[in-house]
Amino acid sequence: MNAGTPRAAAARGGGRWLVTRTRRPDAVADLYCFVHAGGSPGEYVRFGDELPELQVYGVQLPGRAARRAEPAVTGMPELVDAVVEALDPQRPFAFLGHSLGGLVAFEVTRALRDRGRELPRRLYLSSSPPPPHTRGTTVVHTLPDEELLAEIERRWGELPAPVHTDATLREMVLEVFRADLALFETYRYEPGPPLEIPVSVFAGDQERTTLNIKNWQAHTTGPFDVTHLPGGHFYFRDPEQRRELLARVRESMAAPPGAAGTAETTAVVAEAVTGLARAGGYHLLTLAAGTPQALDDATGRMRDHLAGAGPAPAAAGVEEGAVPPYRRFAVGETHQALASALAKSAAPTPKADGPRVAFVFPGQGSQYARMGLRLAQDLPLFGAELDACLTLLEKESGHDLRPVLEAAAGDGLQQTGVAQPAIFALEYALARTWQRLGVRPAAMIGHSLGEYVAATLAGVMPVREALGFVALRARLMQRAPTGAMLAVPLPEEQLAPYLEQGADLATVNAPASCVLAGTEETIARVQDMLTAAGSPGRRLRVSHAFHSRLMDGCVDELREAAARIGLRPPAERFVSGVTGTWITAEQATDPDYWARHLRQPVRFSDAVGTVLAEAPDVVLETGPGPALTSLVKRRPDLPPHTLALSSLPHPGGRTPEPAGLLATLGTLWAAGARVDWQALCEEHAPVVPLAA
Repeated sequence: MNAGTPRAAAARGGGRWLVTRTRRPDAVADLYCFVHAGGSPGEYVRFGDELPELQVYGVQLPGRAARRAEPAVTGMPELVDAVVEALDPQRPFAFLGHSLGGLVAFEVTRALRDRGRELPRRLYLSSSPPPPHTRGTTVVHTLPDEELLAEIERRWGELPAPVHTDATLREMVLEVFRADLALFETYRYEPGPPLEIPVSVFAGDQERTTLNIKNWQAHTTGPFDVTHLPGGHFYFRDPEQRRELLARVRESMAAPPGAAGTAETTAVVAEAVTGLARAGGYHLLTLAAGTPQALDDATGRMRDHLAGAGPAPAAAGVEEGAVPPYRRFAVGETHQALASALAKSAAPTPKADGPRVAFVFPGQGSQYARMGLRLAQDLPLFGAELDACLTLLEKESGHDLRPVLEAAAGDGLQQTGVAQPAIFALEYALARTWQRLGVRPAAMIGHSLGEYVAATLAGVMPVREALGFVALRARLMQRAPTGAMLAVPLPEEQLAPYLEQGADLATVNAPASCVLAGTEETIARVQDMLTAAGSPGRRLRVSHAFHSRLMDGCVDELREAAARIGLRPPAERFVSGVTGTWITAEQATDPDYWARHLRQPVRFSDAVGTVLAEAPDVVLETGPGPALTSLVKRRPDLPPHTLALSSLPHPGGRTPEPAGLLATLGTLWAAGARVDWQALCEEHAPVVPLAA
């Protein structure tokens, strides 16, 4: 241990770095507390009131409170170096770190070890994710202020009202959060030898399956113990749980160095791991095991448990780092519904290793009254994305589509000028939701309007400009001459007689399913011919003839608008609906391509064939309803292993939107998708226990 005096420690920086409430020269040991993101050491130094035998310090980071004039530290190596330099303990000591503070405490301990310095007697880690898997898929420290504020409150609860009303206070608070989140999100674990000191890990039982804290054991060869206490991320703010936490600290600090704690019984039974996620009143129950028999056994025990349980448990996640390969899931509102769904679940198959997913975006015609609103209400993650899109759209077009979406009848959604931007907003929000849940596309297809969503996600056009362009496109189409469209159950090669009547080929949806477009008179004549030939067509409920010569008057203005966007080459792969093959950088950045897009046939069938040729594991319809999913399922070239799924259920069915999305998420998880459960659930709770 370094010899010296407290005065020497202050000279080296400890006076700035360490705060305390009461000086205790007779304390038997020091406890250094490292705070959570956006936190204050004041909350932790109060631990000293219940630990009179210890000198409790809070580590005060730069850029806040008394050190606000100093620049904040946003890089872990720089922070660790500074803390190590500031520390000069004069007696035995321990580190306690909560959340982000746990990672800092861990890295400071490693740095002390590497520099030959005295090590803490014990490392206490609270609600802190173990390296190397410390991050989800969402980066928030670069968000604009309002979005960052919303994300902070979504994750950790409402901030005090003055933060919203006092601009100066809000700026100060966001500066601290932004710096701390940058510290967390840019942190990269560098592998090294494990520590040799005791490590005690704590978490609220609502995070039992989301933080995977048992994996901290890999980082020490010393004694290791895990404790879950009732509560969530800040479980210790409950006085009873704080007393329990500090009692464990007192007990272990009084024990001889190296004494082991009591290992916890985990939520893994017969090699099975369980988890529960929630959207509104619906629950997604997940089960995973190392063998089919172990999964079947666990399923039976879970069904027995659910049959005798009370209300459905609260939301939780899955320990992704420890998920075995055989998986099963169920969706329901109650324990009875979950048990029934488990009874009907299919035989388990081993998961794929990170399934390749293709997003498919539908176009006009897929919309329905109040589309997406139930999901937005029950799944805040999606609701925030949809609201952000609608706000941008209002700024670009001057029209607020919320009243139209909320109308029970949905009549406004039958107008092209309204329907298309509303569909774009919904689909983009759904895609962003899937991405934030960890489901990222390896390929994308867009049917007509849907291609603009794919292009936006691929980085060809910014979302704000894309919304403005789609709104303009919809207005121009609305003003175009009226017409009609007819679905025809014939392959393209057999359409020549009908095209000679003046109809245009609008879409090729499947090998034997096309759509013709033209004036009302032309389509009526063609329909009579088809009926006489034994292949009656079906009129589409549209007021205009999209992708036909009646759209010619829109092309020039669209070309000029596209030229103002600043189109960029795609950063992600998507298929051109004009050619049916992978879009090129030249096409994506050509304003004429996006102008002609309105006039040319939609070669959706070829586009699907292009994607299926690469044998994806999942084709995921990312829009309202399952219409394109049905087309994909009927494809003769659909690989046997490829799943065709929809994000939202059929609007005329009995499945509510939240239940439909959870079922699709469960299917993706069972297929091996690595789900970011924390992004899904605002709150977490323990897994449902399986009786031994």
